Amino acid sequence: MKAYLLNFYRFILCRRIFYKFNTHLYKLSLRGLGVLNSEGPRVTGERHLFENILVDYNIKVVFDIGANTGGYSLQIKRKFPKATIYAFEPNPKIFKILKKNVNKENIKAFNIGFSNKKGKSKLWDFADDAKLKHTQPTSTLSSIYKDVIVKYHKQKPKSYNVKLETIDDFVLKNKIKKIDFLKTDTEGSEFEILEGANNLLSKGKIKVIQFEFNEMNVFSRVFLKDFIDLLNNYKLFRLMPNGLFPIENYQPKLHEIFAFQNIVAINKNSISIKELTR
Repeated sequence: MKAYLLNFYRFILCRRIFYKFNTHLYKLSLRGLGVLNSEGPRVTGERHLFENILVDYNIKVVFDIGANTGGYSLQIKRKFPKATIYAFEPNPKIFKILKKNVNKENIKAFNIGFSNKKGKSKLWDFADDAKLKHTQPTSTLSSIYKDVIVKYHKQKPKSYNVKLETIDDFVLKNKIKKIDFLKTDTEGSEFEILEGANNLLSKGKIKVIQFEFNEMNVFSRVFLKDFIDLLNNYKLFRLMPNGLFPIENYQPKLHEIFAFQNIVAINKNSISIKELTR
């Protein structure tokens, strides 16, 4: 019966006239899988993450990497008022706004970026006179990959010289023993950032990680399989509007989807029974 339905669908709809219909159906299906849901924290699942998942993990130390103007850090602070939050934003202009926004909330702000080694880099953003700069006045889409701005967004670029550190070195220097929740949204450099936390990861010193996997990984040439291999002590989930969907039994056709999605990685020694059984 299954083969019959497949052949029937293919015979009827695998035609040029139905290409747009199939494309639309594909995009709808992606949304049902937790991909392309970018319209605010309720749809992305971040509200569910804050209210129903992180509460199980005794959140005391948070790293917000790619903090932009501080909106995400402030959300976490409202939910976990006793947590110590470190907010990192490499763009010097946006950092000033971040620092002003979080200063009264006792959130620690740092004008640095992270990677897999210390050094300096260029951070690329829309130029001040780029056609779509008015839609992105802050560093929401800035990336260390110039092609993200030029080839993907098709905008005139502008660069900033930024300082890069590794998470392992930063926690050692600041005497931080562990990180309960680490969020990184850095338009393609998430993998390099987590590589720079290899010591913490191998020792299980980071409980929960949230990172984006999207079109920018085409330009950084990183697959989801790379994250799976790096985070071998973690169970990975795709964040859904109302829960987590486990990423298991790796298959490229199901997992290598280069479109907006939030991935949550939970250390296997920290994972709650709820996440194992849901």
